[in-house]
Amino acid sequence: ENGDSLWYPDWFPENGSFGQRGPWCLLTLPVPEHDSLYKLIDNRYDSLRFASMCYSDLQITEGNLKLLTKDVKFSQVNPEFGGVAACKHGNGRDWWVIFTEANTNCFYKYLLTPDTFMFHSVQCIGRLVDIDDACEDVFSPDGSKLLRTSYYGASDVFDFDRCSGMLSNFLPLDTFHVIDTASGSLADAINSGEFSPNNRFLYLNSGYFVLQYDLLAANVNASKDTVGQIDYFIDTVAQNSNYYVFYLAQTAPDGKIYVGPAFGQRFFSTIDNPNGKGDSCQFKLRSVVVPKWIDLTIPYSPNYRLGPLIGSACDTVYSDIKPIYAQTPWLKVYPNPATDMVRVDYNWVEWEKIANCELQIMNGLGQVVMQQTVPRYSTRQDVSVKELASGVYTVSLQSSSTFGGHVAVLAVCKLVKE
Repeated sequence: ENGDSLWYPDWFPENGSFGQRGPWCLLTLPVPEHDSLYKLIDNRYDSLRFASMCYSDLQITEGNLKLLTKDVKFSQVNPEFGGVAACKHGNGRDWWVIFTEANTNCFYKYLLTPDTFMFHSVQCIGRLVDIDDACEDVFSPDGSKLLRTSYYGASDVFDFDRCSGMLSNFLPLDTFHVIDTASGSLADAINSGEFSPNNRFLYLNSGYFVLQYDLLAANVNASKDTVGQIDYFIDTVAQNSNYYVFYLAQTAPDGKIYVGPAFGQRFFSTIDNPNGKGDSCQFKLRSVVVPKWIDLTIPYSPNYRLGPLIGSACDTVYSDIKPIYAQTPWLKVYPNPATDMVRVDYNWVEWEKIANCELQIMNGLGQVVMQQTVPRYSTRQDVSVKELASGVYTVSLQSSSTFGGHVAVLAVCKLVKE
């Protein structure tokens, strides 16, 4: 309701329309301490091709979506294409919203609280982003780092203070010496980046290549490793004359990183173990096939499951309203009974209180027949049980506490293997 003309599908004003500019130009945030209110924040062109930051207020009541306010411009600066990101405040309740001003190295910061959406500060740090560059801002899962990529320009990583909102320890990334062997040219167009769930590794997509950086290395740039590259595949089924190249990337609920395509394709590539160094990250080219063309994807999603920064000066806010994912504390396995594959759903885990988490399957004798590490901030895992004998099994999540180090059983359920 009231959602008409919120934006237009064609983001080129010279073609006679205006509106959204790209897949990473909008995000939706739950309003803190409200279980039905959301803030839609977007970066769009107006009819004069001037970019602006706007928000709309949404309400969900018994499954019905309604826009309460629409297209409220909250900033007068010209934002860079695509550069808007969000991260949970260190208090575990509020949200930081950050975007880059075009043709500058300046970050504008806003706070979403239970009562207001307000300007906080502006900070100019790092290298200049040219006005013709596309730009993405990406937070690490734990919110401790911010990556800014730009298409043909500077890609930098910063430390981020979730309490004060300050950026520091600017690190310029070396992205300009990867050679496309087919053409002999530099493959330096950085389309996007994503962090591993354990926050150690950073992945950059250059169209031709997927690069990995070890953020714990003494020399981060020297740790750069090419973990994936295109094979110049052309999809004849889709009758597409463009070969498959990499575009935007996003960590999914299963802890894997999915790399979307450009130029209209039917495939995603995946990084199945993004916490692994080098080839152990298990990059798989075109591993997911979808039924229709997709382009310039994946949409941007912040880490909604990030909790308070425990032990920090700003960990002082307590709320009686739990996030939606934590309101039904169960562990679910389906299908059950199972034959070949099961999905283990654990979307209620409060990750800020967890150091390490493992999924275990035990037989009727109490013997562990299957065990695997669960990626941080994930919510589900697909597990093959094809090799298990028929019978009743116990599925459990086990973890060591962030502070105590002792092993704790988080949840238990039964699985029947036919």
